Amino acid sequence: MTTVQENTQSGLFGQRLGNHLEMVSQSILHVSKKDRLSLAVTRLTCTRRDRDRTASIEPETAFSVTYKLNDVEEHEFWSEGRMRYARGFGAGTVNAIDLSEDPRSRVRGPFDTLQFYLRKEALDELAYERGASPVSALRSSPDAKDPILGAMCGFLLSTPPELAQTNQLFVDQMALSLLTYFAEGYGGMHIPPIPSNGGLAPWQERRAKEIMHSRLAARLAIADIARECRLTPSYFAKAFRRTTGMSPHQYLTHIRVQEAKSLLLSSTLPLADIALIGGFGDQSYFTRVFTRSVGASPGAWRRAMLR
Repeated sequence: MTTVQENTQSGLFGQRLGNHLEMVSQSILHVSKKDRLSLAVTRLTCTRRDRDRTASIEPETAFSVTYKLNDVEEHEFWSEGRMRYARGFGAGTVNAIDLSEDPRSRVRGPFDTLQFYLRKEALDELAYERGASPVSALRSSPDAKDPILGAMCGFLLSTPPELAQTNQLFVDQMALSLLTYFAEGYGGMHIPPIPSNGGLAPWQERRAKEIMHSRLAARLAIADIARECRLTPSYFAKAFRRTTGMSPHQYLTHIRVQEAKSLLLSSTLPLADIALIGGFGDQSYFTRVFTRSVGASPGAWRRAMLR
């Protein structure tokens, strides 16, 4: 799934990362804020056994975090001109490096991993929003497996690409979840929890729902709705779930399906038009979402209800 056009010169991710490591790269997720990329996820695969050590790169104020989908036979790693380790890694383990420290690598054996590219300024902005100290480093334990990040990786890999194009709230929620998880779990950031009564005020819930109902076909961002509720995006996302029992993107999907049902019963519009009006983007994606939610395809549901 992609939310911005990839720029191969904008950071060590995507195609540029694949070229740097001489591996096959697949862009999974790009998230930008105010026209600046803050997070990117790339899958890297390679079946070759031997590779050369990577060349030096221009320093970047960013972190690279990798989650191993399969075992890594051997990974030699240098930073700031010194060898830091030469060892294997098990599937499910995590490795975090600072891209400002001239990292260089040589990997032996087959390789399959997800790389998370995190701009430091995105982590700093998250810390500022929540009143926490900035993240100075991300630290990982080489033998510790991370099943929570593994579940996030599985979800990202199984999510249909169309979701990122039609539901900006989903993309924003995923980015917030990942940035917060890395900041807290690997950066030591302490973000105070929302208090037990920390849901939305009635007027905030009403305003948020009004915006989503009135802009079904628009690309809504969490930041847009949060601003109307006078909240930060991260606080709004958690407070909305606490209040409604659904994340913002789940709620938006729910009301889009309800609108589609209404149009299916009250009009003779073709499914492609209903998909566009409801904000699904195209008919195939509309059919998948509707079928998963209702248990029948839009056409079959319409015929059954109009008998």
